[in-house]
Order: sequence, then C-alpha cells, then structure tokens
Amino acid sequence: MSYPALFLDRDGIFNALVFRDGNFHSPRNWEEVKHYSLDGLEAIKSLGFKLVMVTNQPDIERKIISEIFVEELNTFYRERFKLDRVYMCPFASNEHPQKKPNPGMFFLAKKELNLDLSDSYMLGDTDRDTLAAYNCGMKSIIWTRDYNQKVKSDFRVNSVQELVTLLKSFNVPSST
Repeated sequence: MSYPALFLDRDGIFNALVFRDGNFHSPRNWEEVKHYSLDGLEAIKSLGFKLVMVTNQPDIERKIISEIFVEELNTFYRERFKLDRVYMCPFASNEHPQKKPNPGMFFLAKKELNLDLSDSYMLGDTDRDTLAAYNCGMKSIIWTRDYNQKVKSDFRVNSVQELVTLLKSFNVPSST
C-alpha cells in the first residue's frame, strides 16, 4: 500500500520570509519568526495525504544560523500541524542531492513513508519548489505571495481552504 503526500516548503508557507540585505531569507531566530495562519491544514490528512515538510536551510553550513534553532522551529511545526515527517537539507551546495530542487529529500520520504510520488503534490512559494516537484514527477502548487507572481506552477492557492478544496477535487483514495 502506498500513499499520496502533500510536501510543504517551510519558509514562505509556515512562516514569512525575512527581507534582509536586499533579499529574502529564512528567519535566524525566534524573534524573526512570523507564523502564517494555517488553521485547518490537518484536514488534508483526512483526505488520505501524508503531510511532509521539506526545507533547504543552507545557512546552517554557512554558519549564519544555528542548527538547534532550525530543529526547534521544524519540531514546532511538526507537532503543531501533526506532520508525518520533516526533512531538512543543511547544505549550501546546489549540487547536493538533498537540496531542492534536487529530489533527494523526496526520494527518502518515498522510501520511509511508502509514498506514491505520482499522486503527490509540492506546496511551495518559489521556482525551486516547483522545479523540485517536476524533478520528482509531482504536480506543483504555489502559495501566492507578493514576491512570486511570475513563478510558474500547475496550481495556485491563497488559503488553506483553497488548498483543501483543490486536493479534494483530485479524489485521491485514502490508500492505494
């Protein structure tokens, strides 16, 4: 039996990006974290989807952010939203197989959670997320933000309610 999954990026989905030095970045400490409202996200599990966070955190390797803080924030989201798993890539090199848009984290999740990637979706906010979806044979969903209007994806949403409605429309069975 295999399961569909909704993969979710962290920064830009669970929390706002931080604008620093002319670019958007991950928060570096709890004071910089501004949570987005994702009330109702757990309802996606009742549709038969596993919820899996996949996040690049290259600032760990760059020694700009503490791995302890990243793990604390990831654990907070895992517990708050009853995520089935959290995968984090701490490496800066775009060549690392785990770093999105490379498929390493997704293939690991597929193996560990018995997922069917062809029935799975990636919810993100950047072209890295949509490319990761395509690299794994999944469809991409962009959460519309001011900064990602030009990012191409299969679908766009603006709220958890829209996301749940979209996923319901696919009629994915609770298990295959």
